[in-house]
Amino acid sequence: MASPISENTPVENSANSEPASGPDIQSGEGNSANHEAAKYRTKLREAETKLEAAESRITALLRKEIEAYASKQLAVGADLFTLGEVDVADLLDPQGDVNTETIDAAVEALLMARPGLRSNTAPWGEVGGSSAAGSAEREKPTMLDALKNAKN
Repeated sequence: MASPISENTPVENSANSEPASGPDIQSGEGNSANHEAAKYRTKLREAETKLEAAESRITALLRKEIEAYASKQLAVGADLFTLGEVDVADLLDPQGDVNTETIDAAVEALLMARPGLRSNTAPWGEVGGSSAAGSAEREKPTMLDALKNAKN
């Protein structure tokens, strides 16, 4: 015997029921369009993530280049960023390349505020052991010179 359908029993293919997600879901064309759009959104997110990673690597490389240039005048090139409170973007030209004139100005401004950060590249002077001190010693007469003069 078949059980009678009551009012509480859910009817699946009723003419009055609406689809859960809209009319495009039922048709094959709408479903593939949503799937394709989701695929492109996923690719977009992946591309944005890769772009952010590339930009951070480029910024890190530019920062190292700026630090190396600033270390000609500063004892520690990174002080330009940490103590000088300068951003990498502030030291670039409109094309995105390192601007040495801007770096020099930022380093000079930092050294005016903190002169102790200057690199200590002053020469020591004569400390002995160099060729200049040794050459004066070699010009003194030796025993060989005395023997050569004795024969004459």
